Amino acid sequence: MSSVQRKRGISFRVHYCNSSDLSYTLNDTEESLVSFRRTPSLSNVGQFLIPPKLSTDAKKLTVVLDLDETLVYARMGPLYVRPGMEQLMAFLAEHCEAVVWTSSVHLYADAVIDQIDPCDAIRHTVYRHSRWFNGQSATKELQLLGRDLESTIIIENTPDCLLGYEQNGIIVEDYEGGELEDTTLTRLLGFLQDLVARRAADGITVPEFIQSSHHLRLGELPSNKGSSLKCFCLKSADEVSVPVRRKRKSFDSLAHSVLSLDQHAVLRILSQNEMKSFLKRRTKGQIMTR
Repeated sequence: MSSVQRKRGISFRVHYCNSSDLSYTLNDTEESLVSFRRTPSLSNVGQFLIPPKLSTDAKKLTVVLDLDETLVYARMGPLYVRPGMEQLMAFLAEHCEAVVWTSSVHLYADAVIDQIDPCDAIRHTVYRHSRWFNGQSATKELQLLGRDLESTIIIENTPDCLLGYEQNGIIVEDYEGGELEDTTLTRLLGFLQDLVARRAADGITVPEFIQSSHHLRLGELPSNKGSSLKCFCLKSADEVSVPVRRKRKSFDSLAHSVLSLDQHAVLRILSQNEMKSFLKRRTKGQIMTR
C-alpha cells in the first residue's frame, strides 16, 4: 500500500470557502448548492441528521469519519490526501455504511469527498450546522444519526468530538500533509477488517471490540476545556508489535542433544566395571548411537 501523499490544487480550501465561510455562521444551510454528485444529507433536516439506513446496509457497521486532519489536510493550501485512502474507501464501499461528519461547510466537504472517494463509499455527509455545531462545542453526538450505537464507530483526531461517546470512538494522530511517510489509514483498515470479521463471526459489539482490540491503547488526552478525556487511540506505527519468530534448532544441534541423551541413558544402566569398557569402545568407534 502506498504511503505517499497525494495533493490537489494550490489553494483547495480557499477555492470552495469564501471569506464568510471561514468563520462560523448560523446560515450555512442557506448556501446555494453546486453541481457535485452528492447532496449533503443535512439539506433535508428531519428528526436525525441523516436518513435511515438503506435495506442493503441494514446489518453493516456504520463508520463515521472526520475529514480535516483525519483523512485530508487543506489549510489555506493544496489538498493533501492521507496515504492509504483508496484501499480504505474500497473496503468501506463493500462492507460498511460510511458517513463523513465534519465541521467544514458543505461546499468544501463535498469537493473533498469528490476527490477522495471514487467508488462512492460515503453514504452521507454531515457538515457544519447549528443543530450540533455552535462555534464553541463541536461534540459529535452519535445518537443524532439515528443508528444503533452497538454497530456504530467514529474515527476522529479531536478528543472533544467524542465527549460522551468514548466507548464508540477511536482517536488517530493528526494528519498535516507534507512528504513524511504515513501509515495511519493502513493500520485503521486492519482494525476495521478485524471488527467486521468479529461482528460476522460472533456478533461482538463496537464498544466490546474497542475495549479488547490489540490495535488500540487507552490514553488520557487533553481537552480543549482544560481537562482531559480517556480515549482509545489507534496505536502508532512504532507501537505496533511485530511477532518474533523463534529460531529452529539446527539439525546438528538437535542430533547432538539426542546423542547426549542416549549416551547418558546407557551410562545409567551400566555397572561401574562395564563403564570403563564402554567408554573405551565408544572412543574407538565400536559403539554406534542413533
